[in-house]
Order: sequence, then structure tokens, then C-alpha cells
Amino acid sequence: MLEGIRRSIGFLTAKYHFRKTRDKMMSFTTAVSSARQALLILPLSHQEFLPTIMVVDLLRKRFREENLTVITGDHGIEVMRMLPRSQFIHILGHEINLFYLPGADVLERVKKKKYDLAIDLNLDFVLPSAYICKESNASVRVGFVRKHADAFYNFQIQHDPTLGRKLIYDRLAKCLQKF
Repeated sequence: MLEGIRRSIGFLTAKYHFRKTRDKMMSFTTAVSSARQALLILPLSHQEFLPTIMVVDLLRKRFREENLTVITGDHGIEVMRMLPRSQFIHILGHEINLFYLPGADVLERVKKKKYDLAIDLNLDFVLPSAYICKESNASVRVGFVRKHADAFYNFQIQHDPTLGRKLIYDRLAKCLQKF
């Protein structure tokens, strides 16, 4: 119960922080293909990397590695091997505050670059990654449809939770290729 209250306070704090932020009207037709700098947020819980490989491979082909920043939890060795020249920001447990919001030092590292595209690969709503995605000020912020997602993402992908994670990420990569 206490955890739910803390999450609610964190979500309300995030909504208050972003209350004056408005997204400008844009066409998504070339949103991904015209992007120069990308932020990729991998699932923050320790999960197998393989399901996300299609999305990572798509971004590796679209962007120079130096123009790709990857946010991961205390794992992600496989991605580091795949993208050796990309910038990595590792978020450790102590860098998330009591209300599930990322600390100022994490946000400072994210804001060192200006992003055109931010993609959150967490299938469930994970407040720290959603907050980072919104705080990145990327013109296109991609996430999955779920409760509270409207407050953080301006491009949402519907997914079928009965499908396997690999198939969901493969479909996301194919969807992003269209733009």
C-alpha cells in the first residue's frame, strides 16, 4: 500500500512539473527518419536483452553511434558491445528517489544533449523512464499505450500483451521503419 502511495505522489509530482509543457503540432510522417539525435531507454528491470535487439539494430542503422544515447539499469553489457561508441547512462537503484523519480544527476546527464527522438522500451508503465523520456525534450517521444502514458509520450504504440516480448519489439521496429 505504501508503495502505491509513493508511486501516486511521484506521478502527481511529475504531472505538476510538466504542467506548462506543451507539444507543438507536427507531422509524424518523417519524424524518425529526419531525427539526428536519439535517446533509447531500455527496460530498467533486469531482463534479457534479446527481445529488444530488432529496435536497437534499427537505431544502429539509422543513427551514427555517437548520436545515440542509451539509458539502462545496472545491466546492458550486450548493448554496450553492440554500440561501442554510443553514450550510456546507467541508472542505479539509489539514483531513483522515494517517489520513483530519477535524481537530478541522472537528469543532468540526459540533458547534456538535445534529442529529436526518444524511445522508451518498457512495456509496463515505469515512472523513472517515462519521466526521463519527457524531460529529454525530444520532439518525438515513443512509448507503449498504457495508463498515464499520455502525460509523457506523444507517439504511442498499441501492443498485445499476450504476444511475446520479442514479437512486440519486432512490431515496434517495423512501425518505426515506416516513419
